[in-house]
Amino acid sequence: MTAQTEQDFDGCHSACRGKGAHTLIWGGCEHAARPEPTVSMSVVYQDTDGQPSIGFDEYTVRQLADLIEPALRAVAIRLGPNALAMLQRGEPVGLSGGEYADLARQAAHAIVHRNEQETPA
Repeated sequence: MTAQTEQDFDGCHSACRGKGAHTLIWGGCEHAARPEPTVSMSVVYQDTDGQPSIGFDEYTVRQLADLIEPALRAVAIRLGPNALAMLQRGEPVGLSGGEYADLARQAAHAIVHRNEQETPA
């Protein structure tokens, strides 16, 4: 194995050069893997002093989908006779504007209330 030269660290920040090895930290090392994009949302939590504090939750696309999917299952969509006939013919059926609004409202509610404890029914 050959020794690394300064040329091996072109595109890396000084942390890699100082260690003499690649840190693999995104944004500082040219060999680092690109992290999955995330969304950060504020959350109020009880801090160690017992007082409320503001922090951030971080979610990947998959984690947000897992949060939203159960909420969307609660939305009831009723198909009229025309939509049922279209489905029987194998044609696509669109939702009404109100149904899309219901879906969006349900998803938004799931996101905003993601940290609240659910009370048993």
